[in-house]
Amino acid sequence: MDNYDAIVIGAGYGGASLAALLAHGGLRVALLEKTRMAGGKTQTTERLGYRFEMFGAVGIPALNSRFHELVELLGVADEVPFIVPEGNAASIRYKSQGGDWRTLYSPLVQTGSEEEIENLRRVFDASDDDLGAMAAMYEAMFGLDEDALDALDEVGMLDWLAQFYLSEPLTAQICMNLITLFVVPVNRLAASEAIRVMREQAVSGAGRYHIGGFGRVAEACADYVVEKGGLYLNKTRVQRILVEEGRAVGVETDNGQIRATAVISNAGIQPTVLKLAGEENFSAQYIEYIRSLEPSWSIAGFRYILDKRIFDAGLIPIFSNQSWLDDERFARMQSGDWPDVPLIAIDVPTEFDASLSPNPDHQLANCQVFISADPKSNMEAEAIRRAEAVIDELWPDLKDHIIRKEPYGARQISGMSRDSVLPGCGGEAVGLAQVVGQVGKSKPNPRTPLAGLYIVGCDAGGRGAGTHQAVDSGFNVAALVLEDLAGSGS
Repeated sequence: MDNYDAIVIGAGYGGASLAALLAHGGLRVALLEKTRMAGGKTQTTERLGYRFEMFGAVGIPALNSRFHELVELLGVADEVPFIVPEGNAASIRYKSQGGDWRTLYSPLVQTGSEEEIENLRRVFDASDDDLGAMAAMYEAMFGLDEDALDALDEVGMLDWLAQFYLSEPLTAQICMNLITLFVVPVNRLAASEAIRVMREQAVSGAGRYHIGGFGRVAEACADYVVEKGGLYLNKTRVQRILVEEGRAVGVETDNGQIRATAVISNAGIQPTVLKLAGEENFSAQYIEYIRSLEPSWSIAGFRYILDKRIFDAGLIPIFSNQSWLDDERFARMQSGDWPDVPLIAIDVPTEFDASLSPNPDHQLANCQVFISADPKSNMEAEAIRRAEAVIDELWPDLKDHIIRKEPYGARQISGMSRDSVLPGCGGEAVGLAQVVGQVGKSKPNPRTPLAGLYIVGCDAGGRGAGTHQAVDSGFNVAALVLEDLAGSGS
Protein backbone atom coordinates (compact mmCIF):
# COMPACT_ATOMS: atom_id res chain seq x y z
CA MET A 1 0.00 0.00 0.00
CA ASP A 2 1.56 3.30 -1.19
CA ASN A 3 1.23 6.71 0.48
CA TYR A 4 1.04 10.01 -1.40
CA ASP A 5 0.40 13.63 -0.63
CA ALA A 6 -2.52 13.70 -3.07
CA ILE A 7 -4.57 11.26 -5.12
CA VAL A 8 -6.36 12.61 -8.20
CA ILE A 9 -9.26 10.53 -9.53
CA GLY A 10 -9.69 10.98 -13.27
CA ALA A 11 -7.28 12.37 -15.89
CA GLY A 12 -9.72 14.58 -17.73
CA TYR A 13 -8.44 18.11 -18.17
CA GLY A 14 -9.42 19.16 -14.66
CA GLY A 15 -7.71 16.19 -13.04
CA ALA A 16 -4.68 16.06 -15.32
CA SER A 17 -3.89 19.77 -15.01
CA LEU A 18 -4.43 19.68 -11.23
CA ALA A 19 -2.18 16.64 -10.79
CA ALA A 20 0.62 18.27 -12.78
CA LEU A 21 0.27 21.55 -10.90
CA LEU A 22 0.39 19.76 -7.53
CA ALA A 23 3.49 17.89 -8.68
CA HIS A 24 4.97 21.22 -9.79
CA GLY A 25 4.22 22.48 -6.28
CA GLY A 26 6.34 19.74 -4.77
CA LEU A 27 3.70 17.17 -3.84
CA ARG A 28 3.94 13.45 -4.48
CA VAL A 29 0.88 12.73 -6.59
CA ALA A 30 -0.98 9.63 -7.76
CA LEU A 31 -3.14 10.20 -10.86
CA LEU A 32 -5.65 7.43 -11.59
CA GLU A 33 -7.61 7.09 -14.85
CA LYS A 34 -10.19 4.40 -15.62
CA THR A 35 -9.80 4.58 -19.41
CA ARG A 36 -6.76 3.96 -21.60
CA MET A 37 -5.76 7.59 -22.17
CA ALA A 38 -5.63 10.89 -20.32
CA GLY A 39 -7.88 13.65 -21.62
CA GLY A 40 -11.35 12.63 -20.47
CA LYS A 41 -14.02 13.24 -23.09
CA THR A 42 -11.44 14.96 -25.28
CA GLN A 43 -8.83 12.19 -25.16
CA THR A 44 -7.16 11.34 -28.45
CA THR A 45 -7.39 7.73 -29.56
CA GLU A 46 -6.06 5.83 -32.57
CA ARG A 47 -7.75 3.49 -35.03
CA LEU A 48 -6.41 2.16 -38.32
CA GLY A 49 -3.50 4.57 -38.02
CA TYR A 50 -5.79 7.62 -37.62
CA ARG A 51 -5.70 9.76 -34.45
CA PHE A 52 -8.89 11.51 -33.40
CA GLU A 53 -11.03 12.52 -30.43
CA MET A 54 -13.90 10.34 -29.33
CA PHE A 55 -16.04 13.48 -29.20
CA GLY A 56 -15.59 16.91 -30.78
CA ALA A 57 -12.85 19.05 -29.22
CA VAL A 58 -11.55 22.48 -30.14
CA GLY A 59 -10.22 24.99 -27.60
CA ILE A 60 -11.89 28.27 -26.66
CA PRO A 61 -10.23 30.80 -26.52
CA ALA A 62 -7.68 30.14 -29.21
CA LEU A 63 -4.97 32.44 -27.83
CA ASN A 64 -3.87 33.49 -24.35
CA SER A 65 -5.73 30.62 -22.72
CA ARG A 66 -5.16 28.85 -19.43
CA PHE A 67 -3.79 26.01 -21.58
CA HIS A 68 -1.01 28.34 -22.72
CA GLU A 69 -0.34 29.29 -19.10
CA LEU A 70 -0.29 25.62 -18.08
CA VAL A 71 2.22 24.36 -20.65
CA GLU A 72 4.51 27.34 -20.07
CA LEU A 73 4.50 26.82 -16.30
CA LEU A 74 5.21 23.11 -16.62
CA GLY A 75 7.87 23.67 -19.29
CA VAL A 76 6.18 21.39 -21.82
CA ALA A 77 5.16 23.96 -24.44
CA ASP A 78 7.62 22.54 -26.99
CA GLU A 79 6.19 19.03 -26.49
CA VAL A 80 2.61 20.06 -27.24
CA PRO A 81 2.57 22.95 -29.72
CA PHE A 82 -0.76 24.63 -30.36
CA ILE A 83 -2.18 25.59 -33.71
CA VAL A 84 -4.70 28.29 -34.66
CA PRO A 85 -5.35 28.10 -38.40
CA GLU A 86 -4.91 31.22 -40.47
CA GLY A 87 -7.54 32.27 -42.97
CA ASN A 88 -11.14 31.12 -43.02
CA ALA A 89 -11.04 28.14 -40.66
CA ALA A 90 -14.77 28.25 -39.86
CA SER A 91 -17.55 27.64 -42.35
CA ILE A 92 -21.06 28.45 -41.13
CA ARG A 93 -24.02 26.86 -42.92
CA TYR A 94 -27.21 28.84 -42.27
CA LYS A 95 -30.65 27.97 -43.65
CA SER A 96 -32.49 31.21 -44.19
CA GLN A 97 -36.15 31.91 -43.51
CA GLY A 98 -36.72 31.45 -47.23
CA GLY A 99 -35.26 27.95 -47.13
CA ASP A 100 -32.00 28.52 -49.01
CA TRP A 101 -28.64 27.52 -47.58
CA ARG A 102 -26.07 30.27 -47.11
CA THR A 103 -22.38 29.89 -46.30
CA LEU A 104 -20.23 32.25 -44.25
CA TYR A 105 -16.50 31.66 -44.17
CA SER A 106 -14.84 33.17 -41.15
CA PRO A 107 -11.41 33.36 -39.51
CA LEU A 108 -11.12 31.94 -36.00
CA VAL A 109 -9.97 35.34 -34.77
CA GLN A 110 -12.39 38.07 -35.86
CA THR A 111 -11.03 41.37 -37.17
CA GLY A 112 -14.19 43.44 -37.70
CA SER A 113 -13.18 44.04 -41.30
CA GLU A 114 -15.54 45.43 -43.87
CA GLU A 115 -15.60 42.00 -45.54
CA GLU A 116 -16.83 40.40 -42.31
CA ILE A 117 -19.53 43.06 -41.97
CA GLU A 118 -20.66 42.51 -45.55
CA ASN A 119 -20.84 38.75 -44.91
CA LEU A 120 -23.23 39.40 -42.01
CA ARG A 121 -25.39 41.46 -44.32
CA ARG A 122 -25.37 38.76 -47.01
CA VAL A 123 -25.86 35.65 -44.88
CA PHE A 124 -28.17 36.99 -42.16
CA ASP A 125 -29.93 39.77 -44.10
CA ALA A 126 -28.53 42.22 -41.55
CA SER A 127 -29.50 45.86 -42.00
CA ASP A 128 -27.58 48.86 -40.70
CA ASP A 129 -29.92 48.91 -37.70
CA ASP A 130 -29.27 45.19 -37.08
CA LEU A 131 -25.52 45.71 -37.17
CA GLY A 132 -25.86 48.74 -34.91
CA ALA A 133 -27.76 46.64 -32.37
CA MET A 134 -25.04 43.99 -32.43
CA ALA A 135 -22.36 46.65 -32.00
CA ALA A 136 -24.27 48.04 -29.02
CA MET A 137 -24.38 44.54 -27.51
CA TYR A 138 -20.60 44.11 -27.79
CA GLU A 139 -20.01 47.62 -26.44
CA ALA A 140 -22.16 46.79 -23.42
CA MET A 141 -20.34 43.47 -22.89
CA PHE A 142 -16.93 45.10 -22.84
CA GLY A 143 -18.17 47.91 -20.59
CA LEU A 144 -18.96 45.53 -17.70
CA ASP A 145 -16.47 45.41 -14.83
CA GLU A 146 -16.04 42.30 -12.66
CA ASP A 147 -18.63 43.37 -10.08
CA ALA A 148 -21.19 44.01 -12.81
CA LEU A 149 -20.38 40.65 -14.39
CA ASP A 150 -20.76 38.84 -11.07
CA ALA A 151 -24.18 40.45 -10.66
CA LEU A 152 -25.22 38.68 -13.87
CA ASP A 153 -24.74 35.24 -12.29
CA GLU A 154 -28.48 35.34 -11.61
CA VAL A 155 -29.56 36.61 -15.04
CA GLY A 156 -30.30 34.34 -18.00
CA MET A 157 -28.43 35.20 -21.20
CA LEU A 158 -31.57 35.34 -23.34
CA ASP A 159 -33.04 37.99 -21.02
CA TRP A 160 -29.81 39.97 -21.15
CA LEU A 161 -29.78 39.84 -24.97
CA ALA A 162 -33.42 41.00 -25.18
CA GLN A 163 -32.50 44.61 -24.36
CA PHE A 164 -30.69 44.97 -27.69
CA TYR A 165 -33.59 43.88 -29.95
CA LEU A 166 -31.36 41.84 -32.22
CA SER A 167 -32.83 40.48 -35.44
CA GLU A 168 -33.98 36.87 -35.47
CA PRO A 169 -31.08 35.60 -37.65
CA LEU A 170 -28.42 37.37 -35.53
CA THR A 171 -30.08 36.08 -32.35
CA ALA A 172 -29.96 32.58 -33.84
CA GLN A 173 -26.27 32.98 -34.70
CA ILE A 174 -25.32 34.14 -31.18
CA CYS A 175 -27.44 31.50 -29.45
CA MET A 176 -26.02 28.78 -31.72
CA ASN A 177 -22.53 29.79 -30.64
CA LEU A 178 -23.43 29.79 -26.94
CA ILE A 179 -25.14 26.40 -27.04
CA THR A 180 -22.20 24.74 -28.77
CA LEU A 181 -19.92 26.18 -26.07
CA PHE A 182 -22.00 25.53 -22.95
CA VAL A 183 -24.50 22.81 -24.00
CA VAL A 184 -27.32 24.26 -21.88
CA PRO A 185 -30.61 26.09 -22.58
CA VAL A 186 -29.70 29.64 -23.54
CA ASN A 187 -32.56 31.16 -21.53
CA ARG A 188 -31.00 29.84 -18.29
CA LEU A 189 -27.33 30.07 -19.27
CA ALA A 190 -25.88 32.53 -16.75
CA ALA A 191 -25.18 35.80 -18.56
CA SER A 192 -21.99 36.22 -16.53
CA GLU A 193 -20.53 33.00 -17.96
CA ALA A 194 -21.69 33.70 -21.50
CA ILE A 195 -20.38 37.26 -21.61
CA ARG A 196 -16.96 36.33 -20.24
CA VAL A 197 -16.50 33.71 -22.95
CA MET A 198 -17.86 35.91 -25.74
CA ARG A 199 -15.36 38.59 -24.75
CA GLU A 200 -12.55 36.02 -24.81
CA GLN A 201 -13.66 34.91 -28.27
CA ALA A 202 -13.71 38.47 -29.57
CA VAL A 203 -10.21 39.22 -28.27
CA SER A 204 -8.46 35.83 -28.51
CA GLY A 205 -10.43 33.89 -31.09
CA ALA A 206 -12.24 30.57 -31.15
CA GLY A 207 -10.45 27.41 -32.17
CA ARG A 208 -7.20 26.09 -30.69
CA TYR A 209 -5.99 22.61 -31.46
CA HIS A 210 -3.04 20.62 -30.10
CA ILE A 211 -0.64 19.04 -32.56
CA GLY A 212 -0.98 15.26 -32.32
CA GLY A 213 -4.53 15.47 -30.96
CA PHE A 214 -6.47 17.61 -28.52
CA GLY A 215 -5.74 15.20 -25.67
CA ARG A 216 -1.97 15.66 -25.96
CA VAL A 217 -1.77 18.30 -23.21
CA ALA A 218 -3.49 15.94 -20.74
CA GLU A 219 -1.05 13.20 -21.73
CA ALA A 220 1.86 15.60 -21.14
CA CYS A 221 0.44 16.45 -17.70
CA ALA A 222 0.27 12.75 -16.79
CA ASP A 223 3.87 12.27 -17.94
CA TYR A 224 4.90 15.30 -15.86
CA VAL A 225 3.46 13.71 -12.71
CA VAL A 226 5.65 10.64 -13.28
CA GLU A 227 8.73 12.75 -14.03
CA LYS A 228 8.26 14.47 -10.68
CA GLY A 229 8.28 11.15 -8.82
CA GLY A 230 4.54 10.53 -8.79
CA LEU A 231 2.34 7.75 -10.14
CA TYR A 232 0.08 7.63 -13.19
CA LEU A 233 -2.11 4.56 -13.66
CA ASN A 234 -4.46 4.23 -16.61
CA LYS A 235 -7.12 1.54 -16.95
CA THR A 236 -7.47 1.77 -13.16
CA ARG A 237 -10.96 2.26 -11.78
CA VAL A 238 -11.44 3.67 -8.29
CA GLN A 239 -14.05 1.56 -6.52
CA ARG A 240 -14.43 3.77 -3.46
CA ILE A 241 -12.87 6.56 -1.47
CA LEU A 242 -11.51 5.45 1.88
CA VAL A 243 -12.94 7.38 4.82
CA GLU A 244 -11.58 7.09 8.35
CA GLU A 245 -12.62 9.16 11.36
CA GLY A 246 -14.49 11.65 9.18
CA ARG A 247 -11.70 12.20 6.67
CA ALA A 248 -10.86 10.99 3.15
CA VAL A 249 -7.57 9.10 3.47
CA GLY A 250 -7.20 7.32 0.14
CA VAL A 251 -8.89 5.15 -2.44
CA GLU A 252 -9.50 1.53 -3.18
CA THR A 253 -8.85 0.50 -6.78
CA ASP A 254 -9.19 -2.74 -8.71
CA ASN A 255 -5.64 -3.53 -7.62
CA GLY A 256 -5.63 -2.48 -3.97
CA GLN A 257 -5.51 0.60 -1.79
CA ILE A 258 -3.58 3.84 -2.19
CA ARG A 259 -3.51 6.33 0.68
CA ALA A 260 -2.95 10.09 0.68
CA THR A 261 -3.47 13.24 2.74
CA ALA A 262 -5.83 14.69 0.11
CA VAL A 263 -8.15 13.08 -2.43
CA ILE A 264 -9.30 15.19 -5.37
CA SER A 265 -11.96 13.86 -7.72
CA ASN A 266 -12.44 14.69 -11.37
CA ALA A 267 -15.12 11.99 -11.64
CA GLY A 268 -18.03 14.42 -11.23
CA ILE A 269 -19.40 15.75 -7.96
CA GLN A 270 -22.51 13.56 -7.98
CA PRO A 271 -20.73 10.22 -8.61
CA THR A 272 -17.99 11.24 -6.14
CA VAL A 273 -20.32 12.07 -3.27
CA LEU A 274 -23.15 9.63 -3.86
CA LYS A 275 -21.11 6.61 -4.95
CA LEU A 276 -17.37 6.81 -4.32
CA ALA A 277 -17.40 8.50 -0.92
CA GLY A 278 -20.88 7.35 0.14
CA GLU A 279 -23.91 9.31 1.31
CA GLU A 280 -23.32 8.21 4.91
CA ASN A 281 -20.32 10.54 5.12
CA PHE A 282 -22.30 13.71 4.45
CA SER A 283 -25.24 15.52 6.02
CA ALA A 284 -28.74 14.95 4.66
CA GLN A 285 -28.85 18.60 3.62
CA TYR A 286 -25.67 18.29 1.54
CA ILE A 287 -26.89 15.09 -0.10
CA GLU A 288 -30.15 16.79 -1.02
CA TYR A 289 -28.15 19.65 -2.55
CA ILE A 290 -25.94 17.28 -4.56
CA ARG A 291 -28.99 15.43 -5.87
CA SER A 292 -30.57 18.70 -6.99
CA LEU A 293 -27.67 19.76 -9.22
CA GLU A 294 -28.45 19.91 -12.94
CA PRO A 295 -26.14 18.44 -15.59
CA SER A 296 -25.42 20.00 -18.95
CA TRP A 297 -26.98 18.34 -21.98
CA SER A 298 -25.23 15.59 -23.86
CA ILE A 299 -24.29 15.15 -27.50
CA ALA A 300 -25.04 12.43 -30.02
CA GLY A 301 -23.50 12.01 -33.41
CA PHE A 302 -20.91 10.15 -35.40
CA ARG A 303 -17.21 10.11 -36.11
CA TYR A 304 -16.17 9.86 -39.75
CA ILE A 305 -13.01 8.69 -41.45
CA LEU A 306 -13.31 9.80 -45.09
CA ASP A 307 -11.15 8.93 -48.10
CA LYS A 308 -11.55 12.45 -49.51
CA ARG A 309 -11.64 16.01 -48.21
CA ILE A 310 -15.37 16.65 -47.99
CA PHE A 311 -15.61 19.37 -45.36
CA ASP A 312 -14.05 22.72 -46.22
CA ALA A 313 -13.17 24.08 -42.76
CA GLY A 314 -12.13 23.04 -39.27
CA LEU A 315 -15.37 24.21 -37.60
CA ILE A 316 -18.75 23.97 -39.30
CA PRO A 317 -21.90 24.93 -37.36
CA ILE A 318 -25.20 24.22 -39.14
CA PHE A 319 -28.41 25.92 -38.08
CA SER A 320 -31.55 27.88 -38.93
CA ASN A 321 -33.59 30.39 -36.92
CA GLN A 322 -35.39 27.47 -35.29
CA SER A 323 -32.26 25.51 -34.30
CA TRP A 324 -31.14 27.25 -31.12
CA LEU A 325 -32.50 25.81 -27.91
CA ASP A 326 -34.12 27.14 -24.77
CA ASP A 327 -36.09 25.07 -22.25
CA GLU A 328 -39.28 25.18 -24.28
CA ARG A 329 -37.67 24.20 -27.57
CA PHE A 330 -35.68 21.40 -25.96
CA ALA A 331 -38.83 20.03 -24.30
CA ARG A 332 -40.51 19.96 -27.70
CA MET A 333 -37.57 17.99 -29.12
CA GLN A 334 -37.86 15.49 -26.26
CA SER A 335 -41.52 15.00 -27.16
CA GLY A 336 -40.63 14.41 -30.84
CA ASP A 337 -41.23 17.89 -32.25
CA TRP A 338 -37.83 18.75 -33.77
CA PRO A 339 -36.80 21.95 -35.59
CA ASP A 340 -36.40 21.96 -39.37
CA VAL A 341 -32.62 21.84 -38.86
CA PRO A 342 -31.26 20.37 -35.63
CA LEU A 343 -28.33 22.39 -34.33
CA ILE A 344 -25.28 20.53 -35.66
CA ALA A 345 -21.62 21.19 -34.85
CA ILE A 346 -18.94 19.58 -37.03
CA ASP A 347 -15.29 19.55 -35.93
CA VAL A 348 -12.72 18.51 -38.54
CA PRO A 349 -9.43 17.83 -36.72
CA THR A 350 -7.43 17.14 -39.90
CA GLU A 351 -8.10 20.74 -40.96
CA PHE A 352 -6.05 21.75 -37.90
CA ASP A 353 -3.44 18.98 -37.97
CA ALA A 354 -3.09 16.98 -41.20
CA SER A 355 -0.68 14.55 -39.50
CA LEU A 356 -3.62 12.92 -37.68
CA SER A 357 -4.30 10.98 -40.89
CA PRO A 358 -1.76 8.59 -42.42
CA ASN A 359 -3.05 9.67 -45.83
CA PRO A 360 -2.94 13.43 -46.58
CA ASP A 361 -5.97 13.13 -48.86
CA HIS A 362 -8.17 11.63 -46.12
CA GLN A 363 -10.24 13.53 -43.60
CA LEU A 364 -11.48 13.01 -40.02
CA ALA A 365 -14.69 14.65 -38.83
CA ASN A 366 -16.91 14.61 -35.77
CA CYS A 367 -20.58 15.59 -36.16
CA GLN A 368 -22.69 16.26 -33.07
CA VAL A 369 -26.24 17.19 -32.08
CA PHE A 370 -27.45 18.16 -28.60
CA ILE A 371 -29.58 15.71 -26.60
CA SER A 372 -30.50 14.77 -23.04
CA ALA A 373 -27.72 13.72 -20.64
CA ASP A 374 -29.77 10.67 -19.68
CA PRO A 375 -27.97 7.53 -20.97
CA LYS A 376 -31.42 5.94 -21.28
CA SER A 377 -32.89 8.75 -23.39
CA ASN A 378 -34.39 7.83 -26.76
CA MET A 379 -33.26 11.11 -28.35
CA GLU A 380 -29.97 9.71 -29.67
CA ALA A 381 -31.28 7.72 -32.64
CA GLU A 382 -33.59 10.53 -33.76
CA ALA A 383 -30.85 13.14 -33.43
CA ILE A 384 -28.48 11.10 -35.57
CA ARG A 385 -31.17 10.36 -38.18
CA ARG A 386 -32.05 14.04 -38.55
CA ALA A 387 -28.43 15.16 -38.63
CA GLU A 388 -27.65 12.63 -41.36
CA ALA A 389 -30.51 13.96 -43.46
CA VAL A 390 -29.16 17.52 -43.26
CA ILE A 391 -25.58 16.44 -43.96
CA ASP A 392 -26.73 14.37 -46.94
CA GLU A 393 -28.50 17.46 -48.27
CA LEU A 394 -25.42 19.68 -47.88
CA TRP A 395 -22.78 17.12 -48.88
CA PRO A 396 -24.56 14.53 -51.08
CA ASP A 397 -21.35 12.76 -52.09
CA LEU A 398 -20.12 12.20 -48.53
CA LYS A 399 -21.69 8.75 -48.21
CA ASP A 400 -19.56 7.52 -51.12
CA HIS A 401 -16.32 8.32 -49.28
CA ILE A 402 -16.78 6.78 -45.83
CA ILE A 403 -13.99 4.48 -44.64
CA ARG A 404 -15.35 4.21 -41.12
CA LYS A 405 -18.35 5.68 -39.30
CA GLU A 406 -18.96 5.37 -35.55
CA PRO A 407 -22.15 6.59 -33.86
CA TYR A 408 -22.16 7.70 -30.22
CA GLY A 409 -24.40 9.25 -27.60
CA ALA A 410 -24.97 9.82 -23.90
CA ARG A 411 -24.48 6.16 -22.97
CA GLN A 412 -20.99 6.02 -24.46
CA ILE A 413 -20.05 9.38 -22.93
CA SER A 414 -21.13 8.18 -19.50
CA GLY A 415 -19.10 5.00 -19.90
CA MET A 416 -15.98 7.01 -20.68
CA SER A 417 -16.42 9.73 -18.10
CA ARG A 418 -18.88 9.89 -15.20
CA ASP A 419 -21.02 7.09 -13.88
CA SER A 420 -24.78 7.56 -14.02
CA VAL A 421 -25.81 7.69 -10.36
CA LEU A 422 -29.03 9.71 -10.72
CA PRO A 423 -31.89 9.62 -13.24
CA GLY A 424 -31.16 11.89 -16.21
CA CYS A 425 -27.45 12.21 -15.44
CA GLY A 426 -24.23 10.61 -16.59
CA GLY A 427 -23.90 11.55 -20.25
CA GLU A 428 -23.40 15.27 -19.73
CA ALA A 429 -21.07 16.76 -22.32
CA VAL A 430 -19.53 19.39 -20.05
CA GLY A 431 -20.41 18.64 -16.42
CA LEU A 432 -22.77 20.63 -14.26
CA ALA A 433 -24.85 23.07 -16.28
CA GLN A 434 -23.57 26.65 -16.12
CA VAL A 435 -27.07 27.95 -15.53
CA VAL A 436 -28.49 30.48 -13.11
CA GLY A 437 -28.17 29.05 -9.60
CA GLN A 438 -25.08 26.95 -10.41
CA VAL A 439 -22.35 29.51 -11.19
CA GLY A 440 -20.30 32.03 -9.25
CA LYS A 441 -21.10 31.94 -5.54
CA SER A 442 -23.74 29.28 -6.27
CA LYS A 443 -21.27 26.86 -7.87
CA PRO A 444 -20.31 23.87 -5.70
CA ASN A 445 -17.40 24.49 -3.36
CA PRO A 446 -14.30 22.51 -4.43
CA ARG A 447 -13.73 21.74 -0.74
CA THR A 448 -16.41 19.22 0.16
CA PRO A 449 -17.74 18.91 3.73
CA LEU A 450 -15.72 15.69 4.05
CA ALA A 451 -12.25 16.69 5.24
CA GLY A 452 -9.54 15.88 2.74
CA LEU A 453 -11.92 15.48 -0.22
CA TYR A 454 -12.01 18.01 -3.07
CA ILE A 455 -13.74 18.32 -6.46
CA VAL A 456 -11.99 19.54 -9.62
CA GLY A 457 -13.10 19.99 -13.22
CA CYS A 458 -16.20 21.55 -14.73
CA ASP A 459 -18.26 20.91 -11.59
CA ALA A 460 -16.34 23.19 -9.23
CA GLY A 461 -13.67 25.84 -9.04
CA GLY A 462 -13.58 27.23 -12.58
CA ARG A 463 -15.14 29.53 -15.16
CA GLY A 464 -15.12 29.44 -18.94
CA ALA A 465 -16.29 27.03 -21.62
CA GLY A 466 -15.51 23.32 -21.79
CA THR A 467 -11.91 22.26 -21.29
CA HIS A 468 -10.84 25.84 -20.58
CA GLN A 469 -13.11 25.81 -17.54
CA ALA A 470 -11.63 22.46 -16.49
CA VAL A 471 -8.05 23.79 -16.61
CA ASP A 472 -9.11 26.99 -14.84
CA SER A 473 -10.47 24.74 -12.10
CA GLY A 474 -7.20 22.81 -12.12
CA PHE A 475 -5.26 25.99 -11.33
CA ASN A 476 -7.72 27.20 -8.69
CA VAL A 477 -8.15 23.88 -6.89
CA ALA A 478 -4.38 23.23 -6.94
CA ALA A 479 -3.93 26.51 -5.05
CA LEU A 480 -6.55 25.43 -2.48
CA VAL A 481 -4.99 22.02 -1.92
CA LEU A 482 -1.45 23.39 -1.64
CA GLU A 483 -2.67 25.99 0.84
CA ASP A 484 -4.56 23.43 2.92
CA LEU A 485 -1.72 20.93 3.02
CA ALA A 486 0.81 23.62 3.90
CA GLY A 487 -1.47 24.75 6.72
CA SER A 488 -1.79 21.21 8.03
CA GLY A 489 1.98 20.71 8.00
CA SER A 490 1.74 17.83 5.48
